[in-house]
Amino acid sequence: MRNLLFIILLSLIVPAIAVSCSCNDNHDQPIKYVLRDTTQEVSASSSTEQDGNTVHSMDSHIIPGRLKSIFNDSNHIQLKAAQANGIVPIVDLKSAYMLKKPIQRIHTCNLYYVDSMKHATPYLVPKAALLLNKMAKAFHDTIIARGGKDYRIRVTSMLRTNNSVSALQRRNRAATTQSCHLYGTTFDISWAKFDCMDPSYQISLESLKNILAEIIYDFRQRGQCYAIFENKQGCFHITVR
Repeated sequence: MRNLLFIILLSLIVPAIAVSCSCNDNHDQPIKYVLRDTTQEVSASSSTEQDGNTVHSMDSHIIPGRLKSIFNDSNHIQLKAAQANGIVPIVDLKSAYMLKKPIQRIHTCNLYYVDSMKHATPYLVPKAALLLNKMAKAFHDTIIARGGKDYRIRVTSMLRTNNSVSALQRRNRAATTQSCHLYGTTFDISWAKFDCMDPSYQISLESLKNILAEIIYDFRQRGQCYAIFENKQGCFHITVR
């Protein structure tokens, strides 16, 4: 009888150890913060029907305040970090061969999708590329840890050249020539679109946005980035520090 109880107890303990030992990187651990635009907490068990599909809401801990007021690092602050960590602005991609600091091409992968970019190109300095990868992995792992399935973020803007900034200004008069994107240190992550890699478990856009905000907040609190919540553009504007 004692041997039987020992076998049952061991079968319960071993899987728990396997799970806890599978995460060697701190970013693999579920992040404890979720920032929300609303004042209501959503239970992990809540779900709604949308177009015949069940859409789940994920558990979140509320930090008071709207995202726009929380993620409000000014362009001036971000520009200083961009100039310190980035490349010298280039006229076009051909000029990149003359750069003293390296930049690397960013490709779509299982953690993030690189959108087509009219006024930017998918390049970042290595430090920013590493930050993007860590954020994307933390987002993915947090979704899984809270009972969801595979989701990935969408990156909507990265490196801009002087020529692409000029083209953007013709389309948008509010666009500034003092763009952090010129230095390869800055990328935009959409909060309006995410990629559901497993349609069997769909999560509400509100929950996905809040979990993404939670991840960015965590990296920002650790002094690794600056961030702005852009409402009209539907993205978080992030600069590596």
